[in-house]
Amino acid sequence: MKLEELIYKRFSGAKELTKYLSIFSGCPAIFSPEAPEDNQDGWEGRAQYPRIVYNLDIQANEERKSAGTLLVSLLCQNTEKVTPEEIEVEIRKCLRDIVIKPENGILYVFTWSRTDAFTLQEKNLDFVIGSDIRFDILEYSLQETTDPDPIMAINQYIKKLYTDCLVIGFDRIEEITEATKEQPILYCQLVVLEKAEETNTVAWMDSRIAVHILCPDSEKRLKMAAAIVNQMSLDGEIILLDKSPMFIKRLQVNYKSDYLKDGQIFVTGHYGLLRYKEKPHMLQGAYLEYT
Repeated sequence: MKLEELIYKRFSGAKELTKYLSIFSGCPAIFSPEAPEDNQDGWEGRAQYPRIVYNLDIQANEERKSAGTLLVSLLCQNTEKVTPEEIEVEIRKCLRDIVIKPENGILYVFTWSRTDAFTLQEKNLDFVIGSDIRFDILEYSLQETTDPDPIMAINQYIKKLYTDCLVIGFDRIEEITEATKEQPILYCQLVVLEKAEETNTVAWMDSRIAVHILCPDSEKRLKMAAAIVNQMSLDGEIILLDKSPMFIKRLQVNYKSDYLKDGQIFVTGHYGLLRYKEKPHMLQGAYLEYT
């Protein structure tokens, strides 16, 4: 399914959200990119509000570290018992700490940006009140490189520490995967890879890796971040897939950083690339002696 379709699936499957919405052709009044006309048959004489209209703008914004923007327009009438603020809470819950995987295989997460309230006056003198709720769309691309791969190694390391969590790049991710307190989602991102030094036989690399912990429970996020860093500090190294060590050169936890955009744990690993392959021993000068 496409990203737009998966967003609709998420919204329409949320009972705590759809119970507030009107009905169009037997389905919740959720539309993209625009709502049908007021006189269209699907309304069948029902109230046309509250309703949701959402639009995607997949255009990278380096300053905001986003791959695009999702605009969710929520429209209500001033005669409704429910307010836009009440419905907005449920919309934000739908997109909080979830990973969406459309048919192109790219993983996306959403982080709330801002909400703008507005009022419109219709021809019948009724007022439409609503909110424009904006989300930044973040792309969680797979980070595997080549052997020895620091991302694959740290994915396996964290998975051994927390077998119940989902690690992006290690576990299978469904079309819509929600992080929970019981099953957080972790994402390891390669931020910087640079050559630190070199010798005749080894090129030493420094890799800076950011670890994102997606979990609706902030207390558990903090505990997991501290536990991972403490264990890395005690071990001092992470074994790469070729069985060579990646030494932990620096560790940092920033509890105030945006765990979706920036990550919470920052690891600098130091590992070596062999310039020459190991040569097997060759048997030379062999002879047979018969007695």
